Amino acid sequence: MLFSGLILMGMIMETLGLSYVIPAAQCDLQLTLQQKGWLAAIPFVAIIVTSHFWGWVADTKGRRSMMLATMVVSVVLSTLSSFSPNLIVFSILRFLACVLFELMDDSVPSIAGPSGVTYAYLGEFNSSRHRDKMVAFGASFVGIGTVVLPAVSWLILPLEFSFPISFLGIEYRPWRLLVVACAVPYAVGALIMLWAAESPKFLIATGKNEECLAVVRRIYAVNQRTGEDEFPIKSIISEKQSLDESSGGGARAVLRSMWAQTAPLFRPPLLAWTCLACFVQFGIFATANGFYVWFPTILNSLAAHTSDGGDAARICDVLGGQHFNNDTSAACDDAVSAATFQRAIVVGLVFCSMYIVVGTIVDIVGKRVILVFVLGVAGVCGACAHLVEDQVVAVALFGIFQMSGACIGLLTAVVVELYPTKLRAMAVCLALMMGRVGSVLGSNVIGLLLETECALSFYLFGGLLIVCSLLCLTLPGKKPRSKKSKIDNSSETIQTEVPDVISIRL
Repeated sequence: MLFSGLILMGMIMETLGLSYVIPAAQCDLQLTLQQKGWLAAIPFVAIIVTSHFWGWVADTKGRRSMMLATMVVSVVLSTLSSFSPNLIVFSILRFLACVLFELMDDSVPSIAGPSGVTYAYLGEFNSSRHRDKMVAFGASFVGIGTVVLPAVSWLILPLEFSFPISFLGIEYRPWRLLVVACAVPYAVGALIMLWAAESPKFLIATGKNEECLAVVRRIYAVNQRTGEDEFPIKSIISEKQSLDESSGGGARAVLRSMWAQTAPLFRPPLLAWTCLACFVQFGIFATANGFYVWFPTILNSLAAHTSDGGDAARICDVLGGQHFNNDTSAACDDAVSAATFQRAIVVGLVFCSMYIVVGTIVDIVGKRVILVFVLGVAGVCGACAHLVEDQVVAVALFGIFQMSGACIGLLTAVVVELYPTKLRAMAVCLALMMGRVGSVLGSNVIGLLLETECALSFYLFGGLLIVCSLLCLTLPGKKPRSKKSKIDNSSETIQTEVPDVISIRL
């Protein structure tokens, strides 16, 4: 859980780190408002382009090997991007890095590869009894990332250093160092992955029973603090092999295999769940990530309004009075107020606390109740956030509005539960891909609306969350614990259906 959480924290820092990099880099890269919006959307575009492919890779080639390879290459590309001489080079390197990050998350931002697969990887190491709680606690590291990110940004961005690199024609300034710092969790995760095991559920689903048994023995020895030879199970027998690995055949065979993994998701009885999961993830990502991209900018505007001795005013009045700077020829100010980091850390702490609360009560009240309640409350608070003039109350309501992001991992846990092993990673990646579509559209639409129709942005996305809350009422309710796998009297053999091949408690 801690390892998966570290990957998810790295995902959120890599994806949303640009929210803090962009204000500090706007002078060096000569960014216009439109360029800021598209630059912030690059991680999500990368995920949209590659999520389908990474889902197929994870379902046919395994979780661990692809996660390790993509994390290493992604960290290298992220580091290289910090030396970019212009916006084009920076954008290309960030895109390539995020394409590979996606294998880990998807949740995550590739971030395209790692996050969705990370949720499946974590879920498959836990029995149905503990899966919801472990996935929820693992997802809480996303909340931790929203605290660590502004804290690290506050530590680095106020520094005043500038090292000229003449052959690149750049000045190495603090924002470039922040780009590297955001990749550190993935670097640590890659080192830990060297000792991590492949998902035992994936191994048995692909007929690798002996390898699965070796992993289970290792887990048993660590959990029980005993020798592997004391593990009572000697062999595993699966009644059928549920997942065929694709080997060879060229691009056409790969496309056929990808279609074979995708088509069942859009046929009954899975079609309705696929549509619901994709739409709700779209709404959550469009709101949570879409607004978070502009969160530092909004907080910085409020802090500047206060420091200038301005009277109490609504968020939209402050933004409307200052206007976003879209003229690169004007005097450029890339300073970020300390109050911006402080308020972001407070909101991040609340965000993190929300994850912990969800992880604590999910087994008691069930995922559906939490999703309906949190999304509904967040939507109402978002619609009301711009109506109050007190900045403390406004930031508090805006922070609750952002709490919708805590439902991403919970909804992913629902997806993991609804789909069989052979389709699970593909389903997660597809839903999260639609979420990232929401992030791209949300970040750009919100950027446009904040400048032209500020109030509409809060009404529109607050209403979207309320609709998602109502749709979650159709999700399955809290289920009773599943029956344990049958073990014969000799304790020598496990015989079970593949979808519930083996349950492991970590």
